[in-house]
Amino acid sequence: MSRSKLIGTALVTAALVSACGAGGSTQNGTAAWTCAPGVTDDGITVGVLYPDSGAVSAQYTGFRSGVEARLAEQNAAGGVDGRRITAIWRDDESSPGVNLRAAKDLVAAGAFAILEHTAYSEQSAPWLDQQHIPVVGVADQPLWADHPNMFTYTYVADDTEATTTLGQFVQSRGGTRAALIITSATRASLLYAESARRSLEAAGIPVVFEEPIDGITMANVVGRIVRTGADTLVAATSLDIYTGALITAAERGHPFGTAISPAGYDMRVLASGLRQALAGTYTPLPFTALERDLPAHRDYLAAMARHAPEIQPPSQQSAVNGWISADLFLRGLRTPGHCPTRDSYIHGLRGVTDYDAGGLLIRKVDLSAGSGQLDRCADFVRVSGTGDVFETVEPQPRCGELVPAAPGLTAATTSATGSATTSATISAPDGSGRSGHLLT
Repeated sequence: MSRSKLIGTALVTAALVSACGAGGSTQNGTAAWTCAPGVTDDGITVGVLYPDSGAVSAQYTGFRSGVEARLAEQNAAGGVDGRRITAIWRDDESSPGVNLRAAKDLVAAGAFAILEHTAYSEQSAPWLDQQHIPVVGVADQPLWADHPNMFTYTYVADDTEATTTLGQFVQSRGGTRAALIITSATRASLLYAESARRSLEAAGIPVVFEEPIDGITMANVVGRIVRTGADTLVAATSLDIYTGALITAAERGHPFGTAISPAGYDMRVLASGLRQALAGTYTPLPFTALERDLPAHRDYLAAMARHAPEIQPPSQQSAVNGWISADLFLRGLRTPGHCPTRDSYIHGLRGVTDYDAGGLLIRKVDLSAGSGQLDRCADFVRVSGTGDVFETVEPQPRCGELVPAAPGLTAATTSATGSATTSATISAPDGSGRSGHLLT
């Protein structure tokens, strides 16, 4: 039922608002309004879906705690319209099949919506769309842009667009020749690498090497990168592959002047044996760096200390992602009216034009503009020279412009001399070819 129809029903039978969660009829025969599954008079249940185990689980460990801390903070303030928000969660075990089963299980268990941060949603996304289940979280896969029920605050790679942000930043750091390393089995990695290449080239920085890399090919690939004379490394890989490349290059006497990976904003990493390998490297963030110590950052850190003391330190990208995802979900609950349905929630959140996560985001997000709006801004942080802290690089986050789409877009695998040796057209598993967050 539409939101306008809900208003009309309320005018005729105002006393029936309290019938949330129950069907039936009134004494005068008018049908009572029924809220969506997962919504009662005094509560709303939301599902949390992420990899708590499996190949990439270490990179998502803070997500659930960030979600639960934000919900606890809201409940302490009285909830939403007097309703307490309760989270139930499932582990997708870093598996698309398990992710689908877990999504179905959450819905069967009464989840009104799902908060998700995973690289394995390709099977669940179409099903959740068909069921009109709202999904809010981090777009770790391009398919988020293809489903109107899915909401995110960040897209960093696209199949038809790129921004000048990365290239201009590398230029400001003195970079002149760049190497791209990618995870060939991951389409999101290919998308990020393609966007990075176009951004670098728009800044006049040639990409002299672009090739897949893994632990087995590490020494060979890095050796060929060294021979190109590349002074800049951009990684569209997992953090372990990225740090392995940095260590191998340094051992060969060729440390990179500028090294960038969108993964790794996590103080736990700096407390490990990787701190020296990462010293001086950069990470672009889709939100304002906690090191800026803004009021929103202090609120986040205080709430995490109150409600998620198990996350130490709370300055983990996955935890911030969880907090913002839950905050965006709560923003949607303020739009549909007293008794939300899933359709009214989706319609209402799609109408939000000024979301900024209470000041955590770099700029306001217009969710009404449609899915897949590419991020033009990033806050670059650097690992200090001693490798023990992150530090901001520029007075303000950097915002660029769109680079015009290139005809016949492909992701090329480039040899050590810079010539394309193989080429794979970038397209989604469903053939759509849309933007997404980097899969790491």
